[in-house]
Amino acid sequence: MPAHNLRLSTLVLTIMIVIDAISRPLILALVWLAPAIFNTYVAPIATTVDGSVIAFKFLTMIVFCRWIYVAGRNLVEAGMDELDFTPASRIWWFIVPVASLFKPFQGMRELWNASRNIWPHDTNETLVSVWWGLWLLNGVVGYFVAVMDEGRSSLTGIMISSAVGVVVAAVAIVMIRGIARGQEQFAGSELSEVFA
Repeated sequence: MPAHNLRLSTLVLTIMIVIDAISRPLILALVWLAPAIFNTYVAPIATTVDGSVIAFKFLTMIVFCRWIYVAGRNLVEAGMDELDFTPASRIWWFIVPVASLFKPFQGMRELWNASRNIWPHDTNETLVSVWWGLWLLNGVVGYFVAVMDEGRSSLTGIMISSAVGVVVAAVAIVMIRGIARGQEQFAGSELSEVFA
């Protein structure tokens, strides 16, 4: 069975990450730059807009999980049996309490290193570490904006959360493209020999 090419799924995921990351800043820009337009056209459908943004975020998360699974599956299909994480475990560690603070990072670090033929696979990679630190920071900032806000819309808190979200998205895009690129180079040599 040949390895799955990540090129198309990486492109789709990249577009989804960009749309997800810029949706809130665009709405904030509209509030700030054109409040009359916002109040006339967006405010009356704010619940629908918010619901759509949340639904798209969940869809992006599902596509990201699928991408992680396929990238991990490619490593297994390449015959890498020394991996600590299965393709599925790289995903479900995101929802395990306490372990979700470090296990997803380890799984993505292994995916990055194995895809780029870096041994040992638990070698720290700056890009993955930065992505994970920003991912955690985004969660903490989002939590504090929600808790400290007590249901009111704090523009400053939302702006900070949105800015962190954009930076996380940019680093995530660089990371997934690096993994996909690493697997393409790997697929051109060793993967083709495995399936010859």
